[in-house]
Amino acid sequence: MTTMVCFEASGASYCLSVGATRAVLRSAGMVALPAPEPDVAGIIPGDPPLTVLAPLGTGGTYILLVQSGERTFGLQVDAVTGLRRVEDAAIHRAPDGQRRELVSGTIDAWGELVLVTDPDALAARL
Repeated sequence: MTTMVCFEASGASYCLSVGATRAVLRSAGMVALPAPEPDVAGIIPGDPPLTVLAPLGTGGTYILLVQSGERTFGLQVDAVTGLRRVEDAAIHRAPDGQRRELVSGTIDAWGELVLVTDPDALAARL
């Protein structure tokens, strides 16, 4: 059994292991970079500042703070919809056809298709 943080981005439903999630913030304090990499939305001021990714679309009201190994970064999302417990057997393999390995599996539950996001693949976008 795995507990997931569920969220929405660009009209799709996603989830991420709660073990990889550190906090949920509002994106109002984010600062845009003048020449960011394609998936970088900006930075969150702090010591040190944290990079915020938006590889699942553009915009978003919330930022999930994600931990992958020694890296902590933000993931900009439209909405955080809650926590859900998922049986490991309910997580299916990743879909074919991805250019980037951001989705590590799928869950067909709660009346919708939910894409399982890989924190290590997100960190590789930095």
